[in-house]
Amino acid sequence: MAAKTCEEIAQRISTSTGEELLEALQDLSALLNSPSYNLRDVAPLVPAYLLFACLNTKNEEQILLCKGILKKLMSVEKADAIIRNYRDFVIEGLNHPVFEVRELCLSELERCSSSINGLLALLDNVDVLVYTSRSLSDEDLACAKLATKIISNIAKHDSGLDILFQNQIQSEFEALLEKKDVVRFRVYELFVIIQSLSDEAFQCCKNSGILGKLATELDSNDILLQLNCFELLTQLADSGMNGFMFVEESGIVRRANNLLLRADSDPLMNLLLPGVIKFFGFLSQSRPEEVTQQYPAFLQKVFSFLTSHDPALRLMAIETVGAVAHSEPGLRVLFADKAHSEEVMKILGSNIKSFQGEYMTRSLEALASIFYSADLPSDDLSEVTWSLYTSLATGAQPLQLLLEISKQPFQEVHQAVLTVFKSLAKYKWAQEEMTACPGFLEYLLDRTTETDKAGKEHKYEFIVELVQSPFSKEVFEKPFYLRLREYEREGPFYVRAQAAVAFEGAD
Repeated sequence: MAAKTCEEIAQRISTSTGEELLEALQDLSALLNSPSYNLRDVAPLVPAYLLFACLNTKNEEQILLCKGILKKLMSVEKADAIIRNYRDFVIEGLNHPVFEVRELCLSELERCSSSINGLLALLDNVDVLVYTSRSLSDEDLACAKLATKIISNIAKHDSGLDILFQNQIQSEFEALLEKKDVVRFRVYELFVIIQSLSDEAFQCCKNSGILGKLATELDSNDILLQLNCFELLTQLADSGMNGFMFVEESGIVRRANNLLLRADSDPLMNLLLPGVIKFFGFLSQSRPEEVTQQYPAFLQKVFSFLTSHDPALRLMAIETVGAVAHSEPGLRVLFADKAHSEEVMKILGSNIKSFQGEYMTRSLEALASIFYSADLPSDDLSEVTWSLYTSLATGAQPLQLLLEISKQPFQEVHQAVLTVFKSLAKYKWAQEEMTACPGFLEYLLDRTTETDKAGKEHKYEFIVELVQSPFSKEVFEKPFYLRLREYEREGPFYVRAQAAVAFEGAD
């Protein structure tokens, strides 16, 4: 039955035009989507080449029908079928004026590039790779992203790298670099992705000279281009040691610092500051002492932005403080100056007392990073963090303030406060503060303080951190400590059963 129906519809598709062709395509689409038929049984009965041929039109309805049908048919074929069986159609599709057709072909090539057999098929058809690389300049962003994914999948394999960095494909990339800015930066983004895949991939990207060309974009007079450049250079430095060393050895950090210094005399540079600060913020997470000593203007700007009237700069400064302080070396560099330390902590404390949305949440997140310690804190670190803690609030116990904030009816705030509590839980002095804070011990054991899944999980992580601390047995009284252990054993979602008593004669 299905075979006969498919044969009849295929005949109509091959001989019809206009409205009759649309009706035939609609019938085929209905058949493939019918629950009465198994797609794997029906699909082989439909000649896919007929559908590819029907894409040679500008009729949008016809194209969308064909696209939907082909996606169904290709989903049950092997990943490499798009190359093995329909190569010529794909090349035509990649050059089609309608983006839906280009997107269809690229999405199938992306699926093909994700399998070994498909990868081998692609490597045997360099002309397909040429057209794929040209798709980086597609006006439709979805098509450009698919092309990026295909090429980066190929670059995961040594044989793929060999093909991609041969003259034929490299000349395509060089030609793309001569096109408009958005296309040029798509090429840069692709190479930042590829270089992170392996040492060999990094060396290929470096030798191509394209990473070096990315670095020269910093010399542009276009602020937007410079911002995009910093975004990619930050990704490059974040991708691994190869990328980090390239950024350092290429003089990029020095040039970034020069831009930072120009900010005071050039008002336009203020537009660039978020990108520059983010860049230095990342570098200082890995090498805080080196970065802050060689480029002191970075921290000076961050501290000044904490009180900026520009919300974007102020939030960025808060985030940067948290990012740098997340490691112990970064914490010590950031708070090396006592006067600065007290001022920064007072600003964060003021932000969380203000209840001003993002300022409060970001400041709580920064505090969680400041007090974070991957291991059991040393006595010296405990002393540093205690000093910072006491600077948070004037005339009030900071923990009491945090407890009050945790009562706000906003889940994002709840979770941010709990992250701070979890960071504090490793310190003996913080546990002692908890025992002295009115209502805090009751809060610890009260499961009703959190109503959603994420909140319950965050609070449970805090409890587990307390239980696993070597100080908790000593700091908390035994009955309370045992209650904490019980909370840990019961898990984050435990609900205590309520006893019900039935009375004779009750309704």
